[in-house]
Amino acid sequence: MIDTLLSYDYAWKPYSTGQSLDTDKTHIFRIDINNHFQKIKKGLADVLSEREQEKASRMFIQKDKERYVVSKFCLRSILSLCLNTSPQEIDFIFHEFRKPTVKGIEFNISHTGDYVLIAISPRAVGIDIEIINEEFDFKSILDITFSKNEIAFIGEKRVDPKNFYVMWTRKEALLKASGEGVSDNLHLIECLNEQLRWDEEIFKMRTFTIGENYVASIATALDQKELILWNWV
Repeated sequence: MIDTLLSYDYAWKPYSTGQSLDTDKTHIFRIDINNHFQKIKKGLADVLSEREQEKASRMFIQKDKERYVVSKFCLRSILSLCLNTSPQEIDFIFHEFRKPTVKGIEFNISHTGDYVLIAISPRAVGIDIEIINEEFDFKSILDITFSKNEIAFIGEKRVDPKNFYVMWTRKEALLKASGEGVSDNLHLIECLNEQLRWDEEIFKMRTFTIGENYVASIATALDQKELILWNWV
């Protein structure tokens, strides 16, 4: 069953700042934090808002600061191109559950370890990336997080870590797309199928790997059949 849920062969194209984007399609940007923080840190004042710069200055853990500023820098750079405005002038609109959007564009961010993923789409979108941690106590949360069918897929007696993160990222991506965020009823959201009705909308679920250590999932509106994947260079 894992082969029907995980995609290994997505083609990532190089993306350079300023390259035009088709805003009628869903795009995913993959950013390697280690490769970009040093390149952008001198230009942060020209891109980040004063509030974002202040927040970054209060962060004591360097890796957390790098993830934060890289994600904000790249997001504002992408949106400024789509909206034909300067990065600092972008106004975010906050919907129910405080999910931010901008005029005519939905977006979502996830980051962990060395990577940031940014998804933009004309329709609702959610994305999640996780590092595969084989030392995590998977069994302690199976019953409260997954349905019986999902537990059978993950493995109840011998948990497959990759399968666990497939299901976890799909749930996270779905709830981020709907704007809900964390839910106490994760076991009621069965994400084994490619299409899933939730919150009166049908979402399309896709999961892929990044290298050997990362699993990521994206939830999009059903009509967003094509994903365009970019490596930020």
